[in-house]
Amino acid sequence: MKNTRNRMLITLALINFFNYVDRQVVFPLFPLIKEEFQVSDFELGLLGTVFMLVHSVASLPLGYLADRIERPRLIAAGVFLWSIMTLLCGFAPAFVVLLVLRAFVGIGEASYAPAAAALISDNFPREVRSRAQGVFNVGMFIGGTVGLALGGIIAGQAGGWREAFFIVPIPGFVLAFFAARLSDTVHHRHETKIPMRILLHNTAFLWVLAGGILVTFATGAIITWGVEFVRRYLAMDIETASLILGGTLVVAGTIGILCGGIVADRLTRRFASGRALVLAVSLGIAGPVLYAGVQSGTDGYWLAELEGTVFGAFIAEPAWIWFFLAAFVTGALMSSYFGPVTALIHEIVPARMRASAFAAYVLVIHLIGDTLSPALIGYISDRSSLKTGLEFVTIAISASGLAFAVVAWLVRKTGRTFLPGATED
Repeated sequence: MKNTRNRMLITLALINFFNYVDRQVVFPLFPLIKEEFQVSDFELGLLGTVFMLVHSVASLPLGYLADRIERPRLIAAGVFLWSIMTLLCGFAPAFVVLLVLRAFVGIGEASYAPAAAALISDNFPREVRSRAQGVFNVGMFIGGTVGLALGGIIAGQAGGWREAFFIVPIPGFVLAFFAARLSDTVHHRHETKIPMRILLHNTAFLWVLAGGILVTFATGAIITWGVEFVRRYLAMDIETASLILGGTLVVAGTIGILCGGIVADRLTRRFASGRALVLAVSLGIAGPVLYAGVQSGTDGYWLAELEGTVFGAFIAEPAWIWFFLAAFVTGALMSSYFGPVTALIHEIVPARMRASAFAAYVLVIHLIGDTLSPALIGYISDRSSLKTGLEFVTIAISASGLAFAVVAWLVRKTGRTFLPGATED
């Protein structure tokens, strides 16, 4: 049984890796796409916004479906769909066609996360659930950062953006075959279903949604505009910016996801609110750290007024050092969110609606979060500066920490069960 679980987790993590490579590879290509199609920053941001809009809206019906049919087949169909749509992006003759194709990539990816996350929670015991979800999300985080780096590398070597879409979907076709062969012996699709509206009466779930919206808004903005911020303010070319920022985030993210899952599981053995506490503390710290990094990247020298003091030699380092140090710390702190939040959601809703509840979570956080942030930060950039846009993002991160502090208080006050049968396994 343990070997079967581990094979399942490895397969799903690999699919998640290439899922996010396909998703994020477009962002380092922004300057080349902008040059070919003559579009604004706002229109470029729509590539992220339209993708997430369709992805979030499709997640709810597909998550509802995942609680009722064999999940591996649904996952395999989604992997195949997003791979073929990514491939077709390379042939887009106009910007509007590229937008439509990216929307279809979003539908394919929407079929995956709720079904896969529920599959993991159903097959792993509660005491290791954050770690299992963390390993699953390592694939997501590494894939996302590799996608950022890979887009820049391919663009730099090939001199164009289309080649990236010809290369990155290839592994998806292979993984669709392996996904269809996964076992789905632990499921709840034959049990009596609970209506989705009951989630509206789950106070803890609603506060998890609030925290998720804010952190997802920030994550979408950072992923979409991070490379462009480095290119504009630190005077790096696309390939260098993609490699350094992608490398920084992949290391930081891997550390954060794994450590966040381990710490959350251990704290949960002692405190009912352990998972929520990890989210509250890590996100509450991440906001100010990123703010300091944005200032260092735009002011030339961070805290330059200290020059000539005992701290002067230490402070007056090149701006890029301080920015990437802040990016590393922020990446580690923000990525610690992924494993615990999925386990937390699955713990406060009935087991027989885990995929549906997670799909509702995905719908809301993406529809209000990173569906809006790419275009909104682009809009702020057009009218003020990209620095101002990212300063706004740091406020959202800190606010998400406050939302999860409320969740921690609710868990401590009322216990884990917020709905009838919420902790059934």
